[in-house]
Amino acid sequence: MCTVTFLPTSDGFYLSSNRDEHDSRGLAESPKKYQINGSELVFPKDPDKGGTWFAQKGNGDLAVLLNGAFVNHVKQAPYAKSRGLLLLEILSQHEPDLYFEQADLIRVEPFTLIVFTKGLLFEYRWDGLEKHCALPDPSIPHLWSSATLYEEQAQKTRQQWFRQWQESVGQLSIEKVLDLHRFGGTGDSNNDLVIKRSAQLMSTVSITSVFWRPGQSRMVYVDLKAEIADSDRAISSLTIDHKQDDQAQLKAGLWMGWASRLKRLRIRLLNWEYWPLEIVYLPVLPYWFWLSLKARSLFFFSAANPSIRNAGFAMCRKSSIYDLMSEKHYPKTLLCKSSISIAALTNGLQAKGLNFPLMAKPDMGERGVKVELLRSLAEVCAYLERAKFDFLIQEYIDFEQELGVFYYRIPGESRGHISGIVGKEFLGLTGDGTSTIEMLLIQEDRYFLQLDAIRAIYGKLLKMVLPAGSYYRLLPYGNHSRGAKFIDLSCKVNEELLDTINQVCLGMPDFYYGRLDLKFNSWEELNKGRNFSVIEVNGAASEPTHIYDPKHSIFFAWKEIIRHWRILYQISQINAKSKALELMDARQGMKMILEHKRYSKILLG
Repeated sequence: MCTVTFLPTSDGFYLSSNRDEHDSRGLAESPKKYQINGSELVFPKDPDKGGTWFAQKGNGDLAVLLNGAFVNHVKQAPYAKSRGLLLLEILSQHEPDLYFEQADLIRVEPFTLIVFTKGLLFEYRWDGLEKHCALPDPSIPHLWSSATLYEEQAQKTRQQWFRQWQESVGQLSIEKVLDLHRFGGTGDSNNDLVIKRSAQLMSTVSITSVFWRPGQSRMVYVDLKAEIADSDRAISSLTIDHKQDDQAQLKAGLWMGWASRLKRLRIRLLNWEYWPLEIVYLPVLPYWFWLSLKARSLFFFSAANPSIRNAGFAMCRKSSIYDLMSEKHYPKTLLCKSSISIAALTNGLQAKGLNFPLMAKPDMGERGVKVELLRSLAEVCAYLERAKFDFLIQEYIDFEQELGVFYYRIPGESRGHISGIVGKEFLGLTGDGTSTIEMLLIQEDRYFLQLDAIRAIYGKLLKMVLPAGSYYRLLPYGNHSRGAKFIDLSCKVNEELLDTINQVCLGMPDFYYGRLDLKFNSWEELNKGRNFSVIEVNGAASEPTHIYDPKHSIFFAWKEIIRHWRILYQISQINAKSKALELMDARQGMKMILEHKRYSKILLG
């Protein structure tokens, strides 16, 4: 119940589990058939409470249990119900996937439950406060490790050698799968698939593996404790004939995985806004090199914003930019070091007067990565647990509209310019009274690309039908990579708006070039300088994001990129000469790039 693998084959899959328990735990009973709530279930039985960690229903449905949800929780016994008994309760239902959503889990210890039903793979988690549901792709392998036994780094290491094993194993067989679960790892008895932690009196006591194919499955059970005692009951095998034709369900699940991949590929190929940045920027790189040659520095931008580290190109802290601004122009913000304790964080929230919901984001960001909306203290704690980087917690600005305004000011001028405005449509849906949320998402290419992320957040709620005409916002993030639609609103530039933006930017010493992302209540109020908040300022690396409006061609994008690089070059050159600044040399530039590369690995890890 502490390590689980899912390995698809051409005609089925292997679902396997290693059970790690305290050495004092009694020997479990080998798998047998039982009648639970009117359903025939096959499972090895825990002698202490009568539950199980692995079970199969007569129709082919499967469920496997792992202790813990996302992090190693603090036990708060006594609990109302055994998780092993809860597994049997859920799997014995006619529709296990729907029953989980309705089950009362108050005073149940956190757990993760992997369920195969209706040809789909479900990942359910209960963190002690909220239920979470995800739908892993059944066409690719998966490995889960118990959050109570394996720390984040150990889980990453396990995933790494699990991938290496997949590359070398060749055609799967029950023997190879059992070998993986017996000998997989790097020789670390604390974190291999079979563990022996003497200090904790904890070890792997059994392996359960099912080879599932349409119409029939085979369950193999290896009792490692009995094996040590040279018992005849160490290995047992049981063949289970499914009581219904589930071949169509499996094929539907596997086909859905492949069809989804092909659709994503088609969308990305036909819409340049989803192309990798390297592909988008490659044709215009010669112009960057031409500007570098003229400036005698590959990093000709480095004097564009003298008051910001690296001119805001990379490795620049958002908190340092906020420090340059008037507090009235940006949300209330708490800077949190990665080492901050939950007590200090809670005290900081109270001192700042920050109330839920809140926005969390890395102090040094990367295209919306790890930006999250936090609705409770439990979510704050979970974010802190995952964050290996300094981050900001900000008040959530609930203005409905969001913009990106590209601003530049030629040094020596008292008034700047707005070179582009991008409006952002959040990922939201309008119901038609008949389609589920998931059906509506599938119909829209932009939203389909976000489907896996949305499933992980909303789970079975995606089966809900929205009333006709009702609007529901699914993601509150104005990032292109998170499903927001970018619309070129450069036509909205006027003198009043420029006055508003100019006032903000002139308040930041030596700021000449970048993009301001802001939320606002109405255009009329924004033009008057009222009811808006700057949620982020980007420097020399800013993109003119109005290019990502679907109506624009890649040729328009290249033209705008070149135009903004030309402005960046001009500003940096003037500052370098008038302020006697030296442009970044090759050594400094490579140091910045390497630091950014190392930090990106931490951020994306």
